[in-house]
Amino acid sequence: MSNNEQQTFPLSPFTELIAKYPLRWGIPALVISLAGVVFAFMYTPKWEASLPMIVRNEATTKTKNQQAGEFDRLEQMQTVQETILELSRSRRVVTAALAEVGPRRGKARQGWPTIKDVADLRKLVAMTPPKGGVFGMTEVFYLKVRDKDRQRAIKLASAIARNVQNEYQVLRNRKAQSMMDELARGVTMAQDELNAATEGLSKVETKVAGDLAELRILQQSPSGNSDLRVRQNALEGELRAGRQAAMTTEELLRLLTDAQTNPGGLLATPNRLLESQPSLRRLKDGLVDAQLVTARLQGQLTDKHPEVLAANIAEEEIRLHLSNELDAAVRGLRVDRKLNRARVNQLEKELAELKQRLDRLASVRAEYHNRLKEIDQLTTVLQSAQQNRSEARATHAASHVANLLTVIDQPDTGIKPVTPGRFVIILSGILGGLVVGLGIAFVTAPVEAATAPAIEVVPIPAPQPKSLAAATNVKLALAKLNGDSHRNR
Repeated sequence: MSNNEQQTFPLSPFTELIAKYPLRWGIPALVISLAGVVFAFMYTPKWEASLPMIVRNEATTKTKNQQAGEFDRLEQMQTVQETILELSRSRRVVTAALAEVGPRRGKARQGWPTIKDVADLRKLVAMTPPKGGVFGMTEVFYLKVRDKDRQRAIKLASAIARNVQNEYQVLRNRKAQSMMDELARGVTMAQDELNAATEGLSKVETKVAGDLAELRILQQSPSGNSDLRVRQNALEGELRAGRQAAMTTEELLRLLTDAQTNPGGLLATPNRLLESQPSLRRLKDGLVDAQLVTARLQGQLTDKHPEVLAANIAEEEIRLHLSNELDAAVRGLRVDRKLNRARVNQLEKELAELKQRLDRLASVRAEYHNRLKEIDQLTTVLQSAQQNRSEARATHAASHVANLLTVIDQPDTGIKPVTPGRFVIILSGILGGLVVGLGIAFVTAPVEAATAPAIEVVPIPAPQPKSLAAATNVKLALAKLNGDSHRNR
């Protein structure tokens, strides 16, 4: 086909088909239209009663940055509304609402409401958010109930709302009672565990007896100085001093014992060893002075000179006193040695007992620490369980006097039903009958009658001047009209 040709589709065969076979499309159209009219007069439109409601959170679950009655999370509010939706469709609520409202016509028969009545109404109950909202995102929602009777739909909505309020309150009561029983058992178990841990701590404290204060000091301040540690340091210092004094006494006793057989050895004894023997030290110094005097006189005078003889007598007299003093000093040092040994032994015994007490405290310190930690943890658990139990008791008490579900307004059905009216049904039946009838006519018509004529190809003339083109178009239009009229004849 060239670019200078165009297609035309005449509609005369279709109108010819409609006029030639009127029964093929008229009977189905008439039947369907009559069926629509009969259905329209038999059909009762449904009304939808809408009841706005609001739900709040429990005031006992208030958090730090939350006001009383607010939900802290959207998921929590959505869960509550889904629970209310399930309650509104529950068998108990629907049965109670039907029993309260009664059947649509007549009196309630035996066994009303039946299982079928309950199932039918459950399908007609719904909950929707406000316009533009999402279910579970706002505290306000609408309880909607459909019924063929407008007043009955309103009554059903009110009855279902009341029963949902009651059932939700009963559900809260049961839930709070269950939580309260569970938390009471938890408090009892926590109390028993705390008592067992306290008894174990008592056994540890009884084991340490009088050193309990020291154990607590070690527990509170491991690097601090307790009385036992201070006493240990003092005993260790006294023991070192006692051992030093015992060594000094032993050495001095040995020197003085040797000096008894060799008095000259006393003169070489250091004065610091003789600090405990002042008289012996003075005699030693006197003997040294006497020897010096005798030696000086012997260097100047003869041995028989009276001064030399007197010096020798004085020296011998000092030696005699020194010997007597040595015997007394030796006896005294032996007593001191015995006392020093007894003192050292006593200090060693006390230090050993003190170390034994410290070792015993060290052996129970870890257990005592664990017992204290366990008691602290169990005390915290017990306090938390008691607080939760108190909140559950408050919730249980509130469930008897307060309802979280509130009805905002009365049920409303609007001025029109939610399903199509009789006029719309009749018009839809007529239009549907025509469409079906024409479709049947076109499908069942003979092939030759339904076949469209051949497409006439009309050549498009080449561009011409405006006046000539207008005349040509008029001639072509007249020729086409004449051809159509002859064809129809």
